[in-house]
Amino acid sequence: MKSKAKPYLRPRAQWALVALMLLSMTACGQSNANKAAPYAKQSGWSSLCLGTMVVDLPKQIEVADSGMDHHSGYGFDEKFLGAASARPWVANLKIQETAPATLKDLKSIKGTARFRLIDRTIIGWQDRDTDPNFEKFKAHSSEVPLNDPQAYAFRMYDTFDIGYLDPADQRIRMFYSGLPGDKPKEEYTVAEHQAFYKHLRTNLYRARAPEELPTEPGVCTPFGLFRQQAGEPIPRFDVEVPLRSLKYPSLVFFVRVKTPDDNAPKDIKDLPDPNHVTMDDIKSLKGMEGLLLLANLMGIKQTVGPEPVAIAGQPGRLVAREYHHDGGLDPNGGGPGAAYEMQADVLGVQGRPDMPAMTIRMAAMLPDKEPYPKPTRQWNPSKQRFEMVPFKPSRPGIRGIQPPPFDQGLAYFRMVLTSVRPADAVTASVAVADKHGEGAASTADAPSR
Repeated sequence: MKSKAKPYLRPRAQWALVALMLLSMTACGQSNANKAAPYAKQSGWSSLCLGTMVVDLPKQIEVADSGMDHHSGYGFDEKFLGAASARPWVANLKIQETAPATLKDLKSIKGTARFRLIDRTIIGWQDRDTDPNFEKFKAHSSEVPLNDPQAYAFRMYDTFDIGYLDPADQRIRMFYSGLPGDKPKEEYTVAEHQAFYKHLRTNLYRARAPEELPTEPGVCTPFGLFRQQAGEPIPRFDVEVPLRSLKYPSLVFFVRVKTPDDNAPKDIKDLPDPNHVTMDDIKSLKGMEGLLLLANLMGIKQTVGPEPVAIAGQPGRLVAREYHHDGGLDPNGGGPGAAYEMQADVLGVQGRPDMPAMTIRMAAMLPDKEPYPKPTRQWNPSKQRFEMVPFKPSRPGIRGIQPPPFDQGLAYFRMVLTSVRPADAVTASVAVADKHGEGAASTADAPSR
């Protein structure tokens, strides 16, 4: 007999969402206004910093981190698949902050880093015995001495790959990019790589808990802060991470805060409407892409928007979809999809780090169907025998937990949007820059994600 899913909300939490719904209706009654309504932090909510902005969720907040794989994105652990994002970057630095780790984890990552930056090129080099560039490559590609057993650095000309086990929180932090400067790559020295590592550890970046709101201006990564450098503007950045409140564990937010793109639309109304897809749009997609989109559209139960909404003083747009049955298609891989999804966007203002581009999405994640399938008989090649393998669920962390109804989820989403605001230190930095007539943000090129 199929077991019933456990109720998602305790009575107190049910009334809390109803109260949020009523407050949201009041707060959003003037949704076409372009200025943010005065914000009063909700009792029992916590604030966290992402990019140059602050957002609130009910306590306790779980923020995704990266796994122990070199060049991994951010996500939750195996208890919750289907929620992931790319690595953040600040200036030209790609960043990775792992879950709490050990020295053994660091050694494993170090081996992968060396292979990817140096050894893979050496192994694949054709005519290495006769090509003069091969010896040149070897001369400029090596491990950088750091005199720190809990850190590594590799160089390939001006390119570096740095990692260390941070004593502040036992997370491994990795940085990949090229040294600043404009000179031939052969002229960069080991000493310059060593100097940059020291600058990174002592001045440029520091560890930070997500709910620690920095008092110095800069860019918040999920578990750190890139400090604004003296006499320089806040650099370009792109920070995205999944997070959720454990009070509503199946409602996962994907928050992306970034410097506006140079070619971004000038008006929020110019953004494509995901709730209005024509047959021409579907035909323009090739093969399975069109079929998957069509299947997704056929599963839509109801939509909201696009409707205007003010977010941190910027004109924005809100759209939402509720799905039939098993939910929408999961673009991140793994997991049974979502019961509904909601998204809000603002375009941002160039040169204003206190007014970045933002995309805030919330997905009502569905648990695996129950009862779980029975174990299956599978061949184990390493043991050369058949074995009974139990079913491995995608989301055991929310087993039996159903999302709240669509209307209550929408009310909750709206309340989170009203909490979004610039970090105080960033606002102060912009005010100082405006007073002195200086640019507030860098326009340097961004790395590819």
